[in-house]
Amino acid sequence: MMRKLAFSLSFLVLLAFSVHAQTSAPAPQHGLKAGSIALVVTGEVLPGQMDNFRQLVPRLVAAVAEEPGTLVYEWSFHPDQKTYNVMEVYQNSDALVAHLKHVTSTDFLKELGQVRKTTNAIVFGSPDAQVKEALTRLDPVYTSHIDGFIR
Repeated sequence: MMRKLAFSLSFLVLLAFSVHAQTSAPAPQHGLKAGSIALVVTGEVLPGQMDNFRQLVPRLVAAVAEEPGTLVYEWSFHPDQKTYNVMEVYQNSDALVAHLKHVTSTDFLKELGQVRKTTNAIVFGSPDAQVKEALTRLDPVYTSHIDGFIR
């Protein structure tokens, strides 16, 4: 009987310790706190280029989907159906630099330049100097993080 009681108490102590360890451990850092970089790029499809734009975007998305550090890459139209947004989230500055090198080396950037113009870019997170240099042509607005999370 005493052996069963000791075993039961040991089990309860271990259970309580493991629950305490799970609840008292610091929350893992995610998202912008952990170095992720997000962008929202807005642009307009050039007159007469809608068909070319609609053919290019799926090819570009498929190519970018192969980049391991690109976490989100979503294109969407505004109600006017000519203004678009690209929502992009990268694991860190290195992943964003790798993305920019990829789209430049595969001529996607050149092709995009023929079918659209960028009108606005907003950057979230804390990109490094190399990213800021690479994004200069977009004349982006850099935001300052207040609080939040990415799962």
